[in-house]
Amino acid sequence: MPTAGPKSPVTIDPRAVTLAKDILKEVWGYTAFRLEQEAAITRLICGGNAAVIFPTGGGKSLVYQVPALAFDKFDKICGRPVGLGVTLVVSPLIALMKDQTQALKKRGVKVAALDSTQDRDSVLETYQMLRTGELKLLYVAPERLNNEGFVETIKDVKIRMVAVDEAHCVSEWGTSFRPIYLTVARFVKEVNAERVLCLTATATPKVTDDILQGFDIEAEGLFRTPMFRSNLRLLAKAAQSETEKLAHLKQFLKANPGPTIVYVATHAQTQAIAAALEAEGFRVAAYHAGLANPLRTEVQDRFMAASDMIIVATIAFGMGVDKPDIRNIVHYTIPKSLEGYSQEIGRAGRDGLPSTCFLYLSAADIKQIESFSRADVPSLQSVHGLLESFFGEWPYAQKGVVVETNMTNLSKKWDIRPTCLALLFSQLDLRFGIVRAITPKYSSYSYQANEGFSSLNKSDRISQALVSASKKGKWTTVDVDMAASCCGRPREQVVRTLQSWATNGHIELKPSGVINRLRVLKPFPSKDEIKDLAEKAHQQLETKELENIERIKSVVELMAGHQCYARALAAYFGDELEDPCKRCGFCETGSPIKFEWPGNEMANVPIDETKIKMVLDAVGELNWNDARFLARVGWGITSPRSTSLRLGKTKAWGCCEGVPFDKLVKAFEVHCVE
Repeated sequence: MPTAGPKSPVTIDPRAVTLAKDILKEVWGYTAFRLEQEAAITRLICGGNAAVIFPTGGGKSLVYQVPALAFDKFDKICGRPVGLGVTLVVSPLIALMKDQTQALKKRGVKVAALDSTQDRDSVLETYQMLRTGELKLLYVAPERLNNEGFVETIKDVKIRMVAVDEAHCVSEWGTSFRPIYLTVARFVKEVNAERVLCLTATATPKVTDDILQGFDIEAEGLFRTPMFRSNLRLLAKAAQSETEKLAHLKQFLKANPGPTIVYVATHAQTQAIAAALEAEGFRVAAYHAGLANPLRTEVQDRFMAASDMIIVATIAFGMGVDKPDIRNIVHYTIPKSLEGYSQEIGRAGRDGLPSTCFLYLSAADIKQIESFSRADVPSLQSVHGLLESFFGEWPYAQKGVVVETNMTNLSKKWDIRPTCLALLFSQLDLRFGIVRAITPKYSSYSYQANEGFSSLNKSDRISQALVSASKKGKWTTVDVDMAASCCGRPREQVVRTLQSWATNGHIELKPSGVINRLRVLKPFPSKDEIKDLAEKAHQQLETKELENIERIKSVVELMAGHQCYARALAAYFGDELEDPCKRCGFCETGSPIKFEWPGNEMANVPIDETKIKMVLDAVGELNWNDARFLARVGWGITSPRSTSLRLGKTKAWGCCEGVPFDKLVKAFEVHCVE
């Protein structure tokens, strides 16, 4: 079987179609595929690569689950040797992994998942099943592909297919670009996967091209279905104030009963809006990523069972929620992009019945969403300082050497958010070829003794070092490097002893303090080269920031535009609606919403020097070296440094929010000192 990569034309064997339908009936009980499912599935069974762009709820998961069960059977039908192999499903969504593995196990499918919530025993058991060929499907997070233990285990396993979920994350043009996804395409080639499948619910033509090129998928391997469903009614309204918006939301919900998701931007908003609606007598619950897992599960289960309930949520809610009768999707806060908007409204009306999608346009909300984009980009000084510090710590590092660093400490020291830091280090790998991330390690472990721990033989030097570590209450915290130094044994032996105690049930074990490890690919740059490197890396971050703001503008332009919303949305994704939908806000009124991007009226806002001084006084002279940091404080945008200095509680916080951000940066540059 050929490996993933550019292929000769794929010949579709009619026996593959029959086999796919038989598996669909036998395992899932369905008698027919939907839309493009059959074409994509049979291409994969016959050895081709594919990319699938189906809207939310369009049945993407069957496109890899059916082939995963078909490969061995098809080899037998074709008279080829049948070998043990597995389909890897790469997904960033742990909850979705768990839901799908549980559902497949109930259907008798040999499936497992590897995620960050599992203990060591569970991981080792999965590795064993992988080696012995017991598994047909294995779900992994993209970060797992950098784990050397996993890579070592997988190298002797036949990879029938790698299915890449949320594949739009590979594109730097995509709204959800995740640097780790760029390494997925490299992994597919390195493990000699027989075929690759990319799946996403949202991809513009540019993002689609990136996916096809990144994974060597031929144009004939692209399968897409229209993004817009005709049962969805798209509406929008400009709101002048929060009071006006909330009052209208209450009216809308009274007039449009049924299961509803109201999307907001922050955790605090979920609680505040849910409380306001509950006071009006609505059956409502708040949901966000900060809730404890049991509570999130309980809220989701209640919603799934309810015939008339409202969830006020951040975008953390909805992934993997397959409720067919959601009648309303409300964007109380403007989404960050048309991709996000499309994916979220796609959760409404999956049963084909009429459903309404309402979006509010508010200048205050746009300011808030724009600030999220501004918050991600550090100053050039921070990027240069970070790179100089990192490379300077290992001045004689040669190719093949493994270096270590603590990303959390780097984030705080150089005022760079973790997401942005990950993007910078991905550039050092994939763009500049200097270092490559490998398996991280933990700096410390905490353990709590269980019954039987006291009877263990702890006379050896490693055990003595572990039991003499610092104890607070029931938990003992072990600094692994210090313990290894004290007992004169390798670090790995210390960790193995702790893991052995935990495996045998003698202790509860909790790792902490992630130490990131990177393999050097070539000698580190000189000081002059670092300066050039910093400028190039920072330029890419600034470009990303501007693209994110343009995406928000695209939402405003569509909703305040001069054409049918559905038609404009379809065109954005490269689809075409022949006729207007006749049901959206524009089609009903024949006129656009009156709304202007809020930056226009801010352009002539003067700089208030008293407020500039207020910010300078609040941060202290030691922090007068970074105009972008000072502007963030003036706008009220959090960053690692502002959080550590507790600037959010000062009068300076957000005191300049009416001034355009770029104008504010220039005003602070005058006051900055090297």
